[in-house]
Parts: sequence; structure tokens; C-alpha cells
Amino acid sequence: MEPTHIPPEVAALAEQLLQAQRHVLGDRLLALYLFGSATTGSFQAGISDIDTLAVLASDPNENDLAGLARMHEELVKNWPAWEDRVEVDYLSSAALANFRTDSWPAARISPGEPFHRIEIDHRWITDWYHVLISGVALYGPPPQQFIPPISHAEFVEGVRQQLLDWPGRLTEDLGPAGRAYALLTACRALRVCLTGDYVSKQEAARWAGAQLPGFRDLIRTAVAQRYEPQTAHTPAGPSLARTRRFVEMVIDLCANSL
Repeated sequence: MEPTHIPPEVAALAEQLLQAQRHVLGDRLLALYLFGSATTGSFQAGISDIDTLAVLASDPNENDLAGLARMHEELVKNWPAWEDRVEVDYLSSAALANFRTDSWPAARISPGEPFHRIEIDHRWITDWYHVLISGVALYGPPPQQFIPPISHAEFVEGVRQQLLDWPGRLTEDLGPAGRAYALLTACRALRVCLTGDYVSKQEAARWAGAQLPGFRDLIRTAVAQRYEPQTAHTPAGPSLARTRRFVEMVIDLCANSL
């Protein structure tokens, strides 16, 4: 389960995560996929999170949810350096096969969110696209067995649609790290919409700074907040007002790229 390109610290945590999931779910766990920065070469130790997808034989039931909630609590106790840096989506193989047309019950834990129930639908197309193109099977068959083909054009449109949700998420209680994440996510979305390329947040930030010199200082502040918090010149991170303006501008630019 440990391809050479997966960072060792990720492989070690993923092995523990998989064993804990198999203990809770047994034969109901069909597959576990790792994707995101850990498989694309942009992972940064101590900063990046890990993105995983757990495929179940059927929708998560009450016993699954209770057991998985306890399991994730224990995992972070044993691996404190990974607190708030683990993302897992739990859903059935049927949900993956039919996500375009129906909503399906699922469960999720991710940075900034505790383990909780969710519903999976067509909006998750960008995640499943990444699993298809860069996902690594830590357990089970290749992801193509469960996820139907997704075109690049569908992915770009999915990024554009997800961007529309961001203004509503930029609330007063969003901290510096959350504002930096939103701003860098917008940089990456802009790169996708205008060029079709999906790159790391840092690379997207460098590109966006060159394209939008009036926002270069704001983007640099977000990069420092996200990747260099101990040396950031602006501890408060990017302001909420400027982050909102930037995201709204990116939405307009992406809409005009159609």
C-alpha cells in the first residue's frame, strides 16, 4: 500500500487509518483511496492535509457512524500532529455510481469539520475527478471500478459551480487560516477556469499574483498565513473584506470565461 511517491508520514498514517476502518467496518469496506497533494507531489509536511475516499458496500448505517466517530477520536489522540488534517468521505459504491442524478447519505470528516453526516450529489464531481486521475488505491480495486468516467470539461464546470458557494462561506467567524484557504482556493479555481490546468495552491497563487498585480500583496499574505505561519508578517492574515472582494472578482472572471 505504500507507493514510493507517497510521503512516508502519509503512508504511516494511512496504514493506521485503514486498519482502524477495517476493524469498524469489516467486509463492508470495499476500498480506500488516497488523492490530493499526497499523490500529486505537492504535499508539505506538517501543513498539508490528506484526502481519502472510503467506499462501502452500502450506505453508512447507525452502527457505522457511531464506530467511525469513536475511531476518528482515537486516531487523533494517537497521531496529534494530524489533528484537523485528515479528510475522509464515507459513502456506498451505489452513491459513487449514481452521484450525478441522485443524492445519497454519507459521512465525512475534514479540516475544520468534525465527523458528521452529509449528502453526496453532483457537486462532488471535482473530488471524484481527482480520485480518478491521481488517486491511489490503499485498499481494494482501482477507483475506475466504482466511479464512472468524468470529462475534463465536466471538472472545469464543477470548479466554476463550487466557486459560487464561497461568498456565503465568508462569514465574520471565519479565522485567518480559513480566509487564506478561501483565497488560495479561489486562485486555483481561476487557473482552472482560464487555462484548464489544475495545479497546487502555491503555484496557482504565484500565477494569480502575476495575472492580478493589484491583489499580489493580498495573495502573498494568504500564502504566508497558510504555508509560513511562523514568519507571516501579517498575523491576522488576509482581511475578510478584501478576501470577499477577491473571491467575487474571481467568480466574475470565471463566468466571463465561458
